[in-house]
Amino acid sequence: MTISTEAAKPLPFSSAVGSLIEATDAIRNFRAIALLALTFIGAVLVGGVLTMLAGGMSSALLAFLGALMAFLVMFYGSNAVGILLMRDAQGQPGMSLVDAVLVSLYTSHRLIAVVFLEFLIVLAAMIAIAIILFVCKIPVLGPVLYAVVFPLSAIVLGVLVFALFYVMLPLAGPAAWSGASVFQIIARLNQIVRTKLVSVILLEVLLFLITAFVALLIFGVLGTGVSLTTGMSAGILSLGEMNMYALAAGLGRGGSGSGYIVAAGLGGGLLMAAAAVVPGLIFTKGVCIIYLDATRNVDFSASEASLNDGLATVKKKAEEARERARALAEQASAPAAPAAAAAPAAAPADSLQCPSCKAPVASDDVFCGDCAHKLK
Repeated sequence: MTISTEAAKPLPFSSAVGSLIEATDAIRNFRAIALLALTFIGAVLVGGVLTMLAGGMSSALLAFLGALMAFLVMFYGSNAVGILLMRDAQGQPGMSLVDAVLVSLYTSHRLIAVVFLEFLIVLAAMIAIAIILFVCKIPVLGPVLYAVVFPLSAIVLGVLVFALFYVMLPLAGPAAWSGASVFQIIARLNQIVRTKLVSVILLEVLLFLITAFVALLIFGVLGTGVSLTTGMSAGILSLGEMNMYALAAGLGRGGSGSGYIVAAGLGGGLLMAAAAVVPGLIFTKGVCIIYLDATRNVDFSASEASLNDGLATVKKKAEEARERARALAEQASAPAAPAAAAAPAAAPADSLQCPSCKAPVASDDVFCGDCAHKLK
């Protein structure tokens, strides 16, 4: 699935801010609301049930399986929601929930590959800087070199970390949701970092503030309601002290606590999951808007061609190294060269020759019969 990210003209920064505020309209996308709610609730149910079973059976493996299953539900479900919201942000026709989930199952693995490659890039930079710092241990010349290496290393690592956490990781999802392949995502995000790092960071900070404000309102309302409800429930149902710790402990004991405690724990978890739907939708559509603004009318062909050339060069060098290693291995495993041929055997007796005239002589001859040369 490839979706174009081009528009008639690029938006100025002020217009981008206005478009970002419109991310709150994500709560009108009922398909996305339903899918994200199902995702959160499904993750809570899967994780909660398996955690209860693990607590009752004292099984660490079952607890790990529960956490893994909850993560997978969240991962593929949230990516399906991202696909719906990306199409909404682009003005594209919507798709059904089933189609969104199927597309997510088919394409979401790209995000895992991109995140892995991004962390490899940062790790490679840190290893290179560590090698240079070891070089700085040279006496006399080391401190002089370190005076240059220190500020440059600080700049490189700072930019890399900001680019990773404010551009690469947040915008990798929208890039994948728009239909880009793994290497297209890397090339596009790399160009965004080089050309629009500051504006993207400013928009993301604004998005964080908007999302945090909405979440504060929602969880403030729910927190007040939950506090009053638990207080009334403790008095009317004779539950004793009832708080979040008691609810979590009741679930962790595999349901061995009061039935009301277990029911409140599950119900409260579902309530919190449902409450997280609105901030999650706003943030998801917000990053889609930021990505579309950063990629609007940008030609990525040069960046993608450069990345492809670099990959081709690396692949060629790797192939040459593999061929060289194979040749060395074959040379090492080849049998040793045969020993020098043995000296020719002595000529048979009937082929002896006179050293003077080269006439044939017998082994028992004393004189050559032709030239009378003494043989013995």
